[in-house]
Amino acid sequence: MRTPTISSFFLVLGLSGLACGNEAHKEGVARAEQASERVADTKSAPPKPNASPRGPERALFSLYDNRLLAHAQRGGGVVAVAGTPGFAKYLRFAKPKISWKLHENLDGHKVAVADMYAMLEVPLSDEQAKQAQAAYVRLSSPVARRLTVNVNGKLVSTVEVAAGWQTVQVPLAPGLARTGENTVQLVFSKGPNAAVEWIQVGGATPTNEAPVVHDASKKALLLPKAGGLAYYIQVPASGRLVGDVQGEGCEVSVRVTSQGATAQGILKGVGGAVELSSMGGQIARMELSGAGCDVAYLTNASLAVPGPAPQVKRPNKPRHVILWIMDSLRADRVKPFFSEARPVVPNFERLAKTAAIFRNTYVQGNESRASHASIWSAVYPANHQMIRDGNTLGAKWTTLGEAMKGAGLYTSGVSANGYIIKRWGFGDGWDAYRNHIHDGGGVRGEDVMKLALESIQAKKDQPFFLYMGTIDTHVSWRAKEPWFRQYDPAPYNGRFVKEASGKDVEAMATGKLKVTDRDKTRIIAIYDSNVSYQDDLLGKLLEQLKGWGVADDTMVVVTADHGDEQWEDGRVGHGASLRESLVRVPLVMYYPPLFPGGIIEEGVDTIDILPTLLDALGQPIPQDVQGESLIPLAQGVGRGYPRPSIASQYEFAHGMRLAGWKVRVAGSGVPALYEIDKDPYEKNDRATERPIERRMLTDVLSTFLVYQRDWRKSRWGVPSNATPLFAADLEK
Repeated sequence: MRTPTISSFFLVLGLSGLACGNEAHKEGVARAEQASERVADTKSAPPKPNASPRGPERALFSLYDNRLLAHAQRGGGVVAVAGTPGFAKYLRFAKPKISWKLHENLDGHKVAVADMYAMLEVPLSDEQAKQAQAAYVRLSSPVARRLTVNVNGKLVSTVEVAAGWQTVQVPLAPGLARTGENTVQLVFSKGPNAAVEWIQVGGATPTNEAPVVHDASKKALLLPKAGGLAYYIQVPASGRLVGDVQGEGCEVSVRVTSQGATAQGILKGVGGAVELSSMGGQIARMELSGAGCDVAYLTNASLAVPGPAPQVKRPNKPRHVILWIMDSLRADRVKPFFSEARPVVPNFERLAKTAAIFRNTYVQGNESRASHASIWSAVYPANHQMIRDGNTLGAKWTTLGEAMKGAGLYTSGVSANGYIIKRWGFGDGWDAYRNHIHDGGGVRGEDVMKLALESIQAKKDQPFFLYMGTIDTHVSWRAKEPWFRQYDPAPYNGRFVKEASGKDVEAMATGKLKVTDRDKTRIIAIYDSNVSYQDDLLGKLLEQLKGWGVADDTMVVVTADHGDEQWEDGRVGHGASLRESLVRVPLVMYYPPLFPGGIIEEGVDTIDILPTLLDALGQPIPQDVQGESLIPLAQGVGRGYPRPSIASQYEFAHGMRLAGWKVRVAGSGVPALYEIDKDPYEKNDRATERPIERRMLTDVLSTFLVYQRDWRKSRWGVPSNATPLFAADLEK
């Protein structure tokens, strides 16, 4: 097993002593669900007489563990505390690098060091925006200089800044602050970079002290009088906010607002709860405010639902594993993933009754090399760097073949994707490997499957791992019967009678070949015929496993490396965007002892495939792996609160799907927001009109992007719902 080099990312940020690998090693062999799930039964201490009695419940989202997503509220304003790891959520996706150096210390203060042009984005509620009269910046400058402050693209003020510590007040004209996002830009005159401790937008004149939002020794959130915290969350179905309030006379006021709905309540004493079930499924802003004492201590606070926590069972492990990557297969063409899909896929539908269907799966790259590299290594493109011409999958990553070989399986791979060879870093760990582009043998799926099955037939009585890579849904698209005549029975006299070649599609993508609407209908029918063709092959594979007598001992995983655009936004092909047609792919995991049949709505990534296979086989997951096993999720652990799916376009643009919404952001740093289940082709950008949804998604995506090089799901969970170790590691 290879040892990864230490990431340089936190050296850039100025964070020392993290040592994720060493910390993780000390954890021993704890299963992934222990790190990613805080859902033990939470029968609370006996409530005080006025508290509503509660039965067993499970926590879905711990407010304390997710404190880096919380927004400090002070005196009616919002404070971005630059010296804390949670500052990441304000940094606007700046490219190619953020304009702040994080995790610095100056004179005993935790600070972020600002570039000459430093940007952040701060959310205000409607009430906060209406009352905002000033912004405040607590900073220390090495020299006297000028500071220009712009808010929402308008010059607010240019002030003289002295050397040393000071709090700068900048008046805001009426109406300048707005409900939702407020962009703040700090422009410093030339000189050594200034350190910023906090920035407050709106509210009463603050003291010089940075807000302290938690007490680590008590695992408590601190909610002072006239202050508190705001979270952007999804309210679980049948959900409630629970928590214990410590301090004589202390209580916590809870106000939850969404698009057109509000819920309120009070937490006090031990065993308190605020019912939120009337807002179940809605994305909301949840504000917690202290009252009745100087500072209320809130412990054991979580979004919870009734019922006991699920328990993961591993009755037996598979003896054989098959991973089938159907190149360029869009999720919206496969009925278990999109009910309105046209292609007939009876075998996918039959398999869906007994397999786990991960309905919201993203690839991490939008073309073959980057995406396969993430599947092979279970790391994000920012790390494996298969996003530049000429780069190969580096030797430091533990790859798919090596991992399966290390698990004691005979390993065979057969692919018709010309990139998936040793030259590009995909060839290690195989006992047998064949690439039909380079070694011959035919590129139809039936040719690949025939040689793939032949390669393991003699080994079927011993543990084996088989990778198959078919390219029927990848250009060139060639019609497959009898399905093609069903999908386009009308007369056609154009160029694409039964084929759209790779050269044709490339010419269409670059505008060199014009096509009519009739041509497009024809080409899409050709593509769809290949979806049904590969489904037919899936049925034959499952029958062969039965014929060999190994079906019950075989884990079958079916997915894709990306999809293809087909003129939804004027483009065709792949690699050019992060639209659903490109980055959302099927993911089916079949092995009933570990994967109960059913649809999982929570988001996952294809980097989760490798650690899932290792976990199923009872093997340890390498320290360099950034994905996590999906066995706990398939069995219910972590279900009920949204998890993100995240994709990259060569690291200059990112897309994330979460809670029925999707955010896309490119080099401008300005996010576009789509209600993706209702708008699957991303036609209606709702970023301006839905500020709460936008902030929930940008909190999560911005936090992830700042820390993604060192993110390990098995240790930190997911950025929408982190484990206790995420904040603890970063706050060291």
